Parts: sequence; C-alpha cells; structure tokens
Amino acid sequence: MGIHLLQDARRDDAPGRSAVAGITPDNRLSGVQMCRSDGEIVGAVGESPALVLVDAPLVVPAVAGRRDVEHVLAWLDIPAFPVTPARMQKAYGGARGVHLAEALVDAGHVVAEALPDQVLRQLMWDADHPDGSPVLPLADYRAAWLGMRAPAFRPRGGRARNDGLAPARALLGAAADLAAWPAPEREGDLADLDEAAAIDAVACALLARRCLDAPGDRWALVGDAQRGRVALAACPEMIDRAGINIARLRDEGTIAIPAQVAGAQVGPPQSW
Repeated sequence: MGIHLLQDARRDDAPGRSAVAGITPDNRLSGVQMCRSDGEIVGAVGESPALVLVDAPLVVPAVAGRRDVEHVLAWLDIPAFPVTPARMQKAYGGARGVHLAEALVDAGHVVAEALPDQVLRQLMWDADHPDGSPVLPLADYRAAWLGMRAPAFRPRGGRARNDGLAPARALLGAAADLAAWPAPEREGDLADLDEAAAIDAVACALLARRCLDAPGDRWALVGDAQRGRVALAACPEMIDRAGINIARLRDEGTIAIPAQVAGAQVGPPQSW
C-alpha cells in the first residue's frame, strides 16, 4: 500500500486530500481512495497486514540540522526535506505522519517512508538501463543519475502543475496495470490536486510491491525505526553508492544508522 499524506495539520478544510493506493501481487492497481482524517486513511489501508509506504516523515527525532537518512540521501543526489521538530512545526504545524504511523503499526502494518520523485526517477532509469545492462562505474552513474528529472506535477500556489500529470502517470502505467485508476470526483484545479495525490500514493505502492517481490538489488532501506527509515527503488549502482557513503558517514560519526542497505541484506519487509 502507498499513502500520499496531506501533511499540513493546521487546516481541516485544505483543498488537497490524502490518497491511499494499493498494488496487488499481480501488479495491478486495486484502487485509490481519497481521505481526510487519519481514521479514514487507516480504514482505507484495510485490516490485512500490509507493507505501507508513506510520502511523509514518520519519525521526527530531536536532532539539529537533519536526520541520518537525509544525510545519506544528500550524498545520493536525492532531494529531501530536512526533518526536525522545528521545521515540521513551521512548515506544517506539526508532524502528522508520526501519529499516522503509530495507528498503522497498531493495526498490524509495517511502515516506512518513501519519496515518490525518487521512485519516478528510478523508473526512468530502469527504462534506460533494463535488467542485464552493464553496471556503470559510480562516477558515470552519478553523472547519468543527475540527468534524471521526474515530471513536475505537484501543487504550486494551490494548483497542480497539470502539464506534468500525464507524464508522471505514464511512468507508473509502464510499471503496473492502472486500469483501476479512479475517475475524477471533483473538477478543475481540485481534480488536478487529487490526480497529483494519486500519483504520489501509487508511486509509494509500486515501491512497496517492489520491496516485496523484486530482487534485493532493486530496492533498499536506509535508516532505522528510531531515527527514521526510507525505502528506495534501487539498482546495483545506487546500492553500491549508498553503502560507500553510509560507511564513510558512520566512520565520521555523522550518522548512526545501520550500514546494511541492499534488500538482500536488510531482510524482507516483514522483518523491518
């Protein structure tokens, strides 16, 4: 399951809505539900134990600067919002994801964070570098990775960037059967906001499916449950780069999260 979480805790009447999406074992979209409250989100995830990836911070430790995972992501050229209690309070009025994660865990689910833009970028990478492609030297990989840009579709000034909605959805459609994509419930800008939320939720759900089914060199987990953990769509080059940078940052004393990142090393999601 994947969740796009509307993070702003200061408004009950925000125009945007959260979205919950599921990808079945045969790689089909089971549907997308638009939600307002945490209770609605947990209900949409369902009662069957699931791997649930959320596009919002689920752990906000009392640190200065940024969490360990953001240190690693920066060295992987993956932009991420630096998460601290002060930043979350200033930007969103709090950390809604922390309470949602607790409710999901209490309901029997396994949770972690995800970055939909990173998923979309990796899908673009996979299309250009299919299974069996030679593994690139890391300098060449970094240069090529920097050239990958996910379509811009998220809201700016209350409106989704609708020129990027179709390209983003097409990337997802190349990776899964999206026949169950819902018809718009609203019109105009509100419909575009819902479409953007659905794209984020489906990207998270696709990554959850990838973590459950794909080989261990196609996904990674960075971090831990105490300091924050992020699931990544990956390739062998990314995993090598992550391992090198985590080892260096741990040796420097900058981070204290586990060194294991490859799916084959961290174990199946049910063990997280």
